[in-house]
Amino acid sequence: MLPPHRIPAIALLTFLAAAAAGAQSLPQQPGYDAFQHVVAVEPRPYEFEILGVKPGMPIDEAVRLIEEHLGKELSPLDGTLQISSPDGRTFRTELRLGYETPGITFFLRNQDDQPFDSLELDVSTPASGSVVTAVRREVRLSASNGPDGASLLAQLEDLYGEPSETKVSPGTNSWLWATDMDYSAIAFVGGGPEPRYACVRGLPDNGRYSYEAPFLTEGPNNCGATFGVSHRTSATTVTLNFRLTDYKLVDQDREAANSQVDEKLSATAAPSDMKL
Repeated sequence: MLPPHRIPAIALLTFLAAAAAGAQSLPQQPGYDAFQHVVAVEPRPYEFEILGVKPGMPIDEAVRLIEEHLGKELSPLDGTLQISSPDGRTFRTELRLGYETPGITFFLRNQDDQPFDSLELDVSTPASGSVVTAVRREVRLSASNGPDGASLLAQLEDLYGEPSETKVSPGTNSWLWATDMDYSAIAFVGGGPEPRYACVRGLPDNGRYSYEAPFLTEGPNNCGATFGVSHRTSATTVTLNFRLTDYKLVDQDREAANSQVDEKLSATAAPSDMKL
């Protein structure tokens, strides 16, 4: 089997609308490939969570918790993943990417002041058991119902201790709790308008699988997991953003899935039976 960097490939992911939540190992059409479960994911050792959901949790359990909170079903997000090598060999599979709160439109989020609660879950491939890799929540409250920045930070520090970095700008406060690759907390590195960063820049902002060169996971300023929170105020509303991503888990899933893709792309092609 060739390692990922030895196989030039073109990856195409087409998003499809899905009608209802279902099993994470999606049924495949004739001729499609399926990821095999090869990696067992252990419970994550950190305390970060969003509405009781944290990376490493089975996605079905996470969906249940979020749907109980929202009082309605999440919408699954599926895609067709196709990866082709230059000589024409192809790995093609139907893949579940995650779930999202339905009805959160661009207009509601950006041109309205009505309250809303939006959740997004990212899920690993079946190669690592279809577990949560990232959770994102954006919630907007009326100014009279939302916490101020100081009280929100006090609540978060009671849960997770001092943040690794802070950022302050007009109307917005942001905090980041980060762990190293061993999931040990990264101590406070600085704050203010131009903070020093706890994590290397350029990490992806989601936990979805992608057949690409992995991001760097060695060396200084690399993070195993991050939990970011922002507090933004206007004259009438308070908007809170929460983002929890386990980069180490994402990288482990990518390695497990990529090895199966590479095996298919490296295999000897059998002759077709097309009438010529």
